[in-house]
Amino acid sequence: MRAVARNLLRYAGYTLLEHMPVQQSERSRAREAQKYWSDVNQRAFHSNSHWKGSQGVPERVWLELGKPHLTLMLDHLTLRGCSLPVGRVVEWGCGGGANAVHFAPVTDSFVGVDISQATLDECGIVLRSMGQENFQPVLTDVSNPEAAAGALAGTADVFLCTYVFELLPSQEHGQRILDIANRVLRPGGTAIIQIKYETADRKTRSRQWGYRRNLANMTTYCIDDFWQRAERAGFTPVSISLRPKDDLIDDERYAYFVLDKPGG
Repeated sequence: MRAVARNLLRYAGYTLLEHMPVQQSERSRAREAQKYWSDVNQRAFHSNSHWKGSQGVPERVWLELGKPHLTLMLDHLTLRGCSLPVGRVVEWGCGGGANAVHFAPVTDSFVGVDISQATLDECGIVLRSMGQENFQPVLTDVSNPEAAAGALAGTADVFLCTYVFELLPSQEHGQRILDIANRVLRPGGTAIIQIKYETADRKTRSRQWGYRRNLANMTTYCIDDFWQRAERAGFTPVSISLRPKDDLIDDERYAYFVLDKPGG
């Protein structure tokens, strides 16, 4: 009976945590995030980082992940009368290369930024295995992403960031990444950013606690709020497309923003 009582109390505790507005400080969440992505032995690290293979994402699925993102970029560039190759693409959070394998072949230079050295190494291995030698890895950290962006300022034609914003410690941290995106892009450049959006269901709000447990829903946004945040970062929002269900990774509520930096 005591064991049953303990299990009931443990379950009740988890239930309360799911529904109460529990919060950790952003600094604490940032530390947990850095710890998680720095350790390849963390549970589900390889799949969450979109590595290809048995420990990560099955190859047939992995090969499909980046195709819609490439199409989004190509469609936008076509509307603007731009031709290939793209000069430089900076992907913030390149993971195991699921986007890179599609983008690198149509760029002069592909820069992958990540907080995991092991993941940067994996992305490089994948690209070299297909004959791509235009990969530039950049290691960053959660607490000071601006440091990694300094050398890239004003050098990119496209800034790409998918399956990342929901993993960030907070909406305020996301604002910093938007500011970085604008800084990295040349005048007239384009950012393609994917977020997880909130609905009327309170379960879709940012979790703000327990990074390892809730990393895929750590930070969510109201769609209009993210649009306004992009404007505050200096962007002109061009379009937004919604994917209520992402069957490839069995997740939901993704919004894709296409943002232009004025000028050029």
